[in-house]
Amino acid sequence: MIRNFFLFLLSLFLFTACSATEIPDEPSASTSERMLQPWQGDVNWWSWDGENPELLLGGSSFEAPFLEDNWKEDLNYLHKAGGNYIRISLPAFSGPQAPPVFAADSSSAGAKDYWSKLEEFVRYAEAKGVVVEITVWDLDNISTMWDSTIWAGALDYLGKDYLEGEHPFFRTVPGSMGYKDIYVETIATQTLFVDQLLSATLFAHNVIYNVQVPENTLIPWMVYWAKYIEADAREQGRVANVNAGIVPQRRISVAAFNQSILQGASVAFHRPKPNGNGLNGLAQASIRGIRVVERHLKFHELRPAPGLLQEDNTAAMAATDGEGSYLIYLPSAGQVNLSPDWEDQVPVKVTVVGYLGTQRSEILQPPYGDSFRLYTEEEKGGWMILKPEQ
Repeated sequence: MIRNFFLFLLSLFLFTACSATEIPDEPSASTSERMLQPWQGDVNWWSWDGENPELLLGGSSFEAPFLEDNWKEDLNYLHKAGGNYIRISLPAFSGPQAPPVFAADSSSAGAKDYWSKLEEFVRYAEAKGVVVEITVWDLDNISTMWDSTIWAGALDYLGKDYLEGEHPFFRTVPGSMGYKDIYVETIATQTLFVDQLLSATLFAHNVIYNVQVPENTLIPWMVYWAKYIEADAREQGRVANVNAGIVPQRRISVAAFNQSILQGASVAFHRPKPNGNGLNGLAQASIRGIRVVERHLKFHELRPAPGLLQEDNTAAMAATDGEGSYLIYLPSAGQVNLSPDWEDQVPVKVTVVGYLGTQRSEILQPPYGDSFRLYTEEEKGGWMILKPEQ
């Protein structure tokens, strides 16, 4: 027998336990008394104390928000939505806001202003309990728009005779494909840049240094800088969190953001437009909705449960805690048939979390069938939690 449930995902609910403007549980307290580190239970998750995993959710309207006049407003919106993570870049474009890369300019007023802005941003984020992941190298723009970057002027001897994807800027470390002895001059300039970055941020407990690359030919470059940052931190008696790996760039929609969490991701980020929603209303709502779901189920305890879904062609996704509870995500209007693996007929709490972060719950009383139909007319979809009562 199929039991039908209508997933009420309207903009407003008549019965809600959390209104759209109500702030979900805030992220953990300020990191000033703790240090971000890998979780002992799974190094793919981050933790403030090593014992309790933290799901990092974030978004930003800017690639380099610390250079914007209204960056505090952006961070406050993120925090109020339940966000605790932001990823920033150090854009390589030349101009008044370009990072200082010349040795002669490293102690100039402009350089001090640039790094002091970054330091202030990191301090403010730390006070809010927000993790800051810094993408050290502006890989995409250096590769595709070299002549427009600050590095082109500093390293003009690198020339332009190279194949696509083989820019010499990323071949300066020994062991790289195409390495030349002349690159020793280049790596000295690159090292100065990284040293300035560490000087401005290594004090903080909430920073991750991102040296990820989009392809395996850049692995020597990634490994070199990961080791350099870790070694420099050790010399100063600190521990640096370094994020390395091969991760191609991609666009992130709200659906992709939510689905990545159900697939086991411990970090999700709404990229600035045009590659994501930035920190617009939809992005904030998706973060808020996930925080509401966390009140019922912890994502680090879930694993994918494709067997719950009876159709193979559905856009819905499901996960289970292995103890009878299920979480289902529908990215848009539609329906899906579910077949929970319940052996006993017990009351089941059914909670719907709308895309705005609203929620309502009902108790499904036995007797009931062994399958259910879940459907919604809401274009933006939502979450459904099935949790047997103990």
